[in-house]
Amino acid sequence: MRSCRYAGTFLPFDHILSHYIINKESGASGHGKKRRDRKDVCGRFYIDEEAKEKAENAFPALKELRESFRTGDITPGMTAVSLTGAGGPDPKAVPLLWGFPGFEKNRPMIINARTESVREKPSFADAFRRARCVFPAGGFYEWARDDHQKVVFRRPEEPVLYLAGIFRPFGKEERFVILTHPADEVMLPVHDRMPLILSEKEIGPWLFDTDSAEKLLVSEKTPLLTAKRDYEQISLFDMIKENG
Repeated sequence: MRSCRYAGTFLPFDHILSHYIINKESGASGHGKKRRDRKDVCGRFYIDEEAKEKAENAFPALKELRESFRTGDITPGMTAVSLTGAGGPDPKAVPLLWGFPGFEKNRPMIINARTESVREKPSFADAFRRARCVFPAGGFYEWARDDHQKVVFRRPEEPVLYLAGIFRPFGKEERFVILTHPADEVMLPVHDRMPLILSEKEIGPWLFDTDSAEKLLVSEKTPLLTAKRDYEQISLFDMIKENG
C-alpha cells in the first residue's frame, strides 16, 4: 500500500487523498481541520464475488456489463456500474464516473450529497428529480477518528448493500455522488454520517417514483451493519497461520 508523511505520520495514500476530497456542502476546505470535522463519507466501497453474484441474480441488467461490473475497490474518480431508471420500466445498468467537479480551489471533487438538502441545492436538485441511481456493493470503508485504522462496514446477514446516489452530465461524462445521512449507533464512533443504503425492494421506488424517493430520504430506518477494523482481520489471519 502506498503511503506518505502527513502531519509527521505515515498514512495510507488513499486516506490522505480522501481528506482533500471535500463535500461542497460542508463549507470546509480541509486545511487546518482534524479528520473528525471532515463531512464526506464512504470515500471507498468494494464489490466481492458474493455481492456481485447476488446483485446480478436480482438485476439481470448487470450481466450486460460484466466486463465493467468487476470485483474490487471503487474510489472517487473511478467508474462504477450503477442501476438507473433510464429507459424503464426495469432498472438499467449504466457505468458512471464518481465525483462532481468541485469548481472551487480547495474542493477538487464532490463525492457526497446530504439527504437533508439534496432537493434544494442547485448542484443536486435536478439530478435528484430526474436521475437517481443505485450502486451494488459488498461493503464500504471509513477511517477511524482515533487511530486512522481502516474500518469495514457491511451487513452480516446480507451479502450486498445498495448505495443510493444521483447523477448528471458534465460535458461528455455522466458523473455521480453518493447520498449520506446522519450516522447510526454503529457508524457514529467512526464518522457522524453514513451512506443512504436501500433494500432490494426499495430500489424500484427509488429509481422510478420521485414521491417514494423523497420518503426514503427521510426514513429513519437503517440496516444493521457490522464494523470491523483491518487489524482485527489481520490478527485473525495470523492466528490461523499459527494454528495451522
